[in-house]
Amino acid sequence: MAKFEVPDTNDSPDLTPMIDVVFLLIVFFMVVAKQVSEQYVELSDPKLGIASNAKIPESPPSRTIISVDDDPSMGQMIYWGEQPIDISQVSVAVARNPSWKVFLRYHVDIPASVLNDVHEQVLMGGQSNIVFGAFKSAE
Repeated sequence: MAKFEVPDTNDSPDLTPMIDVVFLLIVFFMVVAKQVSEQYVELSDPKLGIASNAKIPESPPSRTIISVDDDPSMGQMIYWGEQPIDISQVSVAVARNPSWKVFLRYHVDIPASVLNDVHEQVLMGGQSNIVFGAFKSAE
């Protein structure tokens, strides 16, 4: 009777698929790293730009403060200095003082639509030099 013989085989695992996967991972991370680094725009050094030629005026123009507050009991309130003012009166108040610049303070919880309405009223009053500042109530 004939004896059964085990065929000669290579029992070591085939590493080709693993090498392919590692190579694809390396290529993937190289491409992603290049794209991530391209998302940022290089900015010029501000010391070398127009600011080096800028001069501070001896008497800067007056700046009026318009505040938009979020009062939990009364809702959104608009103030001209310390006086409450209606949103429709903002453009009138700004137009009365055309040389004054506007500092628009707003609470961080104010919806953007309300802030946009106040900003639009300031622009309708003829003032485009506006400084924005957000504040948060002390809790």
